[in-house]
Amino acid sequence: MNRPADFQPPAGNPAPRDASSVIRDLTALRRQPRERLGYWNDYCTLLRELCRAASALLVVRDAGGEWRLQGGSAGDDWALRHWPAALAARAGQPLDKGFAVAPLQDDSGRLRMLALVQVTGLADALLVIDIPESERPQLNELLMRAMLVADVGAEAPAAPAASATSTALAKFSGTPGEPAPPADSDTGALFDLTAQVVAEQQFGAAALVLVNGLAAHYGATQVALGWRRDGAVRAVALSHVDRFERNTEQVQLLEEAFMEALGQSCPVWLDGDAAEATAPVLARVARSLGMARMYALPVPDATGACGAVLLFGFADARPAAPAPRALLQSMGFLQPWLEAQRGRERWWGLRLRDWTTGRLGRWLGPRRVWTRVAVATLSLLLLFAVFGSWDYRIEASAQLTTDSTRLISAQFDGRVDQVQATAGDVVKAGAPLAALDTRELRQQQLDLGAERQRLGAEADKARAAGNLADLGIAQARAAQADARLARIGQYLAQAQTVAPFDGVLVAGERKDLLNAPVKKGDNLFRIARIDGLYVEIMVPERDVRFIHPGAHGELRLLGRPDETIGFTLATVIPVAQVKGQEGNHFLVKGRLDAAPQGWWRPGMSGIVLLDGGRQNVAWILTHRLVDSLRMKLWWLG
Repeated sequence: MNRPADFQPPAGNPAPRDASSVIRDLTALRRQPRERLGYWNDYCTLLRELCRAASALLVVRDAGGEWRLQGGSAGDDWALRHWPAALAARAGQPLDKGFAVAPLQDDSGRLRMLALVQVTGLADALLVIDIPESERPQLNELLMRAMLVADVGAEAPAAPAASATSTALAKFSGTPGEPAPPADSDTGALFDLTAQVVAEQQFGAAALVLVNGLAAHYGATQVALGWRRDGAVRAVALSHVDRFERNTEQVQLLEEAFMEALGQSCPVWLDGDAAEATAPVLARVARSLGMARMYALPVPDATGACGAVLLFGFADARPAAPAPRALLQSMGFLQPWLEAQRGRERWWGLRLRDWTTGRLGRWLGPRRVWTRVAVATLSLLLLFAVFGSWDYRIEASAQLTTDSTRLISAQFDGRVDQVQATAGDVVKAGAPLAALDTRELRQQQLDLGAERQRLGAEADKARAAGNLADLGIAQARAAQADARLARIGQYLAQAQTVAPFDGVLVAGERKDLLNAPVKKGDNLFRIARIDGLYVEIMVPERDVRFIHPGAHGELRLLGRPDETIGFTLATVIPVAQVKGQEGNHFLVKGRLDAAPQGWWRPGMSGIVLLDGGRQNVAWILTHRLVDSLRMKLWWLG
């Protein structure tokens, strides 16, 4: 960082004065030569006072690309130490709307705002303004003040390339080829008006405050503001009128005058009929409104193009037109602010369209952007549809099915005493499922055991007595008891039901079976094998012609829509089945490509996409419509 030899930053804060007094001092300072020792220090002192800033610095970039301090006025050295870092953070990027603000914390933790403002009239120059946190509510107004006095005048002998705003300002401020005059004496009053405008929250209210303030300041009978949108200029505000009808003859005539002013190379000052040849519409407006003199001022935006038009009407013959320089400086700040305010109030769809149009315009040019995009897009889509091909996929409903199922039923009458599994459980072969109550069977087993012992004793007694008849009877009864004991033993062995193979229980709820009485043959469970699952697909009749065994497909189950299961078509059942109001469907079976997963269950449903082969894109998009028309119009031959 380089400092000028004459740089002496004054201590303390300057005594507060009104803006008009500071503007007068700035105007007087501009008449002095820049080569005077301390000129830029005095300029920064007045700027600091005008913006109520802690510090105000002027920095310029030399031929080697290094920034150096040209002049300044500082209450402390914080801004002197931090302005190089703020410039380095910008890295040569253009300042948004002519300024940028960076909130920073000083050494004591207080929030301070370091503003960078572009300077017009010096090559590669910036104003660095340290605005305290206490002035944050008035930040917009203070920045506006800095931008209005940032034009330090043309640099002699040869000025560098100017920005679009400065070029437009020179274009409309006086006679082409002449240097720009000093700041107008009414700059202070325009400060106050600009502050009133930016205090409004709505575009319409702000525009009304602007035209009424200009009318009062310049003594105009009527001031109208026209705003450019989509190539046309529409009246948005009329002084002394809260509302107006757009379709009235007077408003339409004003809008024609706005358009006429856009085509002029400088402001139009109409005095009687003298300039009617150059501005016939403006002359008609003057006669229609009964104005002695008319003044039309195109307002350039940041790009140099005219985005708004101010139209002044004076009932009396004024000696001169309003001085345009201060007015253009004020509008140079207000025009982008009003444009942004108007844009925020538009419907979000229009804002999205304008944003997209702006981005596309940078790539395709500013004219007929949407037409070019639409034509190019439609042409590409048409070429792709005619000559391109795509994998035709057939959508159908499906479910997981298995043929390996078995019913497990009760082996004798009784009551379910224990239930170890329920529907949905995955079980291994031999795993216990349920047990019947065996207390009554065991009591019968004890009774039959006792009777068997008694019959054995009777047989021994008859044998000892040699009574063959009684011996035969006792032996027959003992055999009968043995048979009954064997049957009870078989029932006891079958009281515990087990899984016959590895699988999943698809029927049999624990809450329904526990303590429930059952008869012999009643179903307790239904078990199905998981490793025997396959896919059953119901293909609509209109698409069955594209289905062939061996084709590949993808299945997505409702339980896991994020996972894709591949399969291969195995069999097409050649008999149609009626599926409600959906018409005829054909049953198709597919083999799963992957090994069964633990969460698969028989009966799970989902959607499949079947490979129908490579087809033309246009045919894919239109074949169903064409087939429907053929069915309805087949009689035409």
